[in-house]
Amino acid sequence: MLAHASAGCRALVLATFCANGLLGAPVHAHPPASDIVIYTESYPPYSYLTKDGQLDGLSTRLVRRLMDETGLTYRIVLVPWTRAYRATLEEDNALIFTIARSEGREDLFEWLVQLGSIKFQLYARQEDNRFDSEINWNKAGYRIACLVDDISCLLVKGLNVPEQYIYRIAEVNRPDVTLVLAGRADLYVAEKIHNLYRLKALGVPADSLKAVKTLDAGGDLFLASGLGLKPELRAAVLAAQARLQAAGIAMTLDAADLDSLPE
Repeated sequence: MLAHASAGCRALVLATFCANGLLGAPVHAHPPASDIVIYTESYPPYSYLTKDGQLDGLSTRLVRRLMDETGLTYRIVLVPWTRAYRATLEEDNALIFTIARSEGREDLFEWLVQLGSIKFQLYARQEDNRFDSEINWNKAGYRIACLVDDISCLLVKGLNVPEQYIYRIAEVNRPDVTLVLAGRADLYVAEKIHNLYRLKALGVPADSLKAVKTLDAGGDLFLASGLGLKPELRAAVLAAQARLQAAGIAMTLDAADLDSLPE
């Protein structure tokens, strides 16, 4: 889980953004009983399994800090997004993160704690100065790279870029960054924090690229529950949030924390 897009575009963007879950590590057949079960998906750098099999990520750390403050016992389970979504709606002791708030979901969930906001941007090489004004895609002829079946291609489609200027790529290692750096494409689409994480993983200096346009797409990211969450659990989570706020402890996603994340 913002400055907001149109209802139709935002619903499409948020639904796609939150449908990228990967199967996480298996859980024990008989895990210890917990007051709360918290579901999430694999989406680095927000939540993911490290090389040594530990669950980490920017959102994960925020949620753990909050839940430790509640004094409740809890466990975080990494599962495919569809399973996390369904279980949260059905169980009376379940939470979910990082879930994007959208019109279609508004009345299905209790939006307990906002973790941050996301915005998608177009990125170009640092030395490329052609994008200072509004882009006329039909005249400019700029080549824009996007990943097939990813939100990036959906956003490119929404920009009305002529098909001949769209560089659709299918590789799972997301080479859109390297294509732009090599001059084979002019632009690519990314969300700011996720983009910084990818550049770090690729060993690319962040100042090699720059954001040249902010797209009208994004959303607010939350820790949420279904409507049937036990009232005492809801109260404990909200009380913990209030105590952290009163203590001046920030509960928001921050790109500055990327450097502390393990691989």
